Amino acid sequence: MFDWFKKPGYSNVLPFPEPKAVPYIEPPKQESKARTYYTFGFTDDNRMAFTMGYTTLTMNREGIQSLVDQLEFFKNQLREEEE
Repeated sequence: MFDWFKKPGYSNVLPFPEPKAVPYIEPPKQESKARTYYTFGFTDDNRMAFTMGYTTLTMNREGIQSLVDQLEFFKNQLREEEE
């Protein structure tokens, strides 16, 4: 009756291999993805496209000239920066 409580023999089981120390290898550094802040390009219907973020401005020749004039006007309103 007390033979039920004895541990059975595990002679048919393979033992786990002894763990070996593995040297720490530093993982390669992830290069950050290039961020595009704005793009200029041409469309197929003879327009210029300016994309910034999720917004795209599509302009003809007069629109481009108007944008350039406005940028120059506001650029001249800025104070000079001291270096």
